[in-house]
Amino acid sequence: MSNKKVLRLSTIANRIGEIINEKTSGKRFWMKAEVSSSHQNANGHTYFDFVEMQHGRQVAKLRGMIWRDDRARIEKEFAQAGIEFKLENGKEITTECTIEYHPVFGLSVNVVDADPNFALGEIERIRRQMLLKLEKEGLFETNKQVPLPLLIKRIGVVTSEGSAGHQDFAKTIAGSKYPIYVKIEDARMQGHRTEQSVLSAIRSLESQSFDLIVVLRGGGSKLDLGALDNELIARKIAGCPLPVWTAIGHEIDESVLDYVAHTKFKTPTAVAEEILNRINSLATFNKEGLSQLYSTWSKRITQERNDQQKHRQMFAQRVESKVSKSKSLIQNQRSRLRLSVSKRVSVNERRLLSQFSFSFQEKAKDKLRTLQHELRLAKNSINSTTKERKSNAFENLNKAKTRLRDMAKRQLRDRGLILVSSRAWFSPGRILSKVDSSRNVLSVHAGDFKKRAYRKITDERLSIKSKQIKLQPDLIRERLKSKKAQLKIGRTIIDSRDPAKNLKRGYALIFDANSKLVTSINDLANNQDVRINLADGVAAAKIGETEQDDS
Repeated sequence: MSNKKVLRLSTIANRIGEIINEKTSGKRFWMKAEVSSSHQNANGHTYFDFVEMQHGRQVAKLRGMIWRDDRARIEKEFAQAGIEFKLENGKEITTECTIEYHPVFGLSVNVVDADPNFALGEIERIRRQMLLKLEKEGLFETNKQVPLPLLIKRIGVVTSEGSAGHQDFAKTIAGSKYPIYVKIEDARMQGHRTEQSVLSAIRSLESQSFDLIVVLRGGGSKLDLGALDNELIARKIAGCPLPVWTAIGHEIDESVLDYVAHTKFKTPTAVAEEILNRINSLATFNKEGLSQLYSTWSKRITQERNDQQKHRQMFAQRVESKVSKSKSLIQNQRSRLRLSVSKRVSVNERRLLSQFSFSFQEKAKDKLRTLQHELRLAKNSINSTTKERKSNAFENLNKAKTRLRDMAKRQLRDRGLILVSSRAWFSPGRILSKVDSSRNVLSVHAGDFKKRAYRKITDERLSIKSKQIKLQPDLIRERLKSKKAQLKIGRTIIDSRDPAKNLKRGYALIFDANSKLVTSINDLANNQDVRINLADGVAAAKIGETEQDDS
């Protein structure tokens, strides 16, 4: 055999243990390391690995453990400090430890204590890193750019239903004079289920037609409030298409969610008061606007009435002036006609004409009376006789007319012998016919003018009455109300179709190399250069692969 000294494994392991325990026995030290492979056995003891990473590479690793009683004591101390003691994989912790070596299980680091102050500092460090990351990505301003409706009528609330914060908010909102719809999405606001519960509540509300989402959480310990310092929840609020208000903790507390929200408030009561103030201010503004509108239209109506009264007076004066001028014109024409006739007929002719006219009129009257008598007899006869008797009566009447016409012609022929043949043009019948014709023409013109004037006055009255009906205050208010509703609908449609707002909500516009908008997957090809327009800038990209949507 060789002279080499051979030791058993147990001897070596025991010697290593003696050396280590001799140097470390009773000694404690504080160590910062990352937790990995953490698990708890049936007895309540926790086993894990302490590791140290540098530049993504593991540079050290030791087995670690915490006895059940030590862990219960540490968790109690942390709870009194308002934080939670967790051994989560990937989390860096600072603990007080001892070294122990066992021949079978090897070297291990036993955790005997942990300082809450170290944990608080670590939590704050993680929180600050989270805030810096969110700010660098521009998420502090994303939700602040979402437009807030002028009138807040529908509110979605994420909170623990029945909590003190919920009750304070509901009590204040209940004091509103105007109807407000509030929907509560119950969520866990503390503990390990906070992230999933709050994210689910926000997703539910943002898919509905709410004007505003409010995240409420009353006061509590730093441990309780720390559950809301969550990066995923913060990103969800920042990218929400609806404005999100937050009121988390007391006045001195400030959550990560406050930085990414549209507006932050100190307390749930302050949120409710701001909503009521906005509604009351809008109501006051509308009331003042309606008052001013009513005053303005009242003045306009009064002015219109005065103007119409003036127009009616002016129109009446014009019509009266026209009628007066027409009467004057007719009178002048009648006078000129008389003067013209009188100039053309000599004194003797006028005398003879007067005698002839008087004699003719007397005989004509007598004959007319006779004919009227005969006519009355004929009418009576017609009413009591047959058609033949009627025919005879008409024949007698025609004969009487013929006799009258013949007699008149003889009288005119006899009387006309004394007149100079050159004066025949100025015969009485012609003059009288001319005078009667002129009178008839003037009478027709005067009648037509009166009819047109009366029709014009009637149309003007109807127009004035129609305008008075249209200018009634009740009709004006109804019309204004209808126009406001139409304007509101139009504004809503315009806002919904505004490309800029769609870009701010997370959508994008893609253009090809010819600056043509891409609307279909068929417009794209592999390795094609495209330009992507976002809300805050433009990015250039190259298409890798395209896939047709089967739907």
